[in-house]
Amino acid sequence: MPDRDNRADRFGTLSVRVQPMDAQITIDGERWEAPGGERISVQLTEGTHRIEVRKEGYRSYTSTINVRAGETTSVNVSLTAGG
Repeated sequence: MPDRDNRADRFGTLSVRVQPMDAQITIDGERWEAPGGERISVQLTEGTHRIEVRKEGYRSYTSTINVRAGETTSVNVSLTAGG
């Protein structure tokens, strides 16, 4: 009998890399930190998610990202000085 409540197939991966490396990353209001400035990968439910990247002295980045189940969505953000 197949598992009708297989939750794993409802998730996708959001992979985020930011510059400068110590910028604050927020996904759906939850803060995430990249260890050593590496790319972070977050498992998210399928659908739209809000990403914000901020750092004092830089212009903030905000976007809505669509995550698809079973797929990886990559986002590269390079903040510009002058916020």
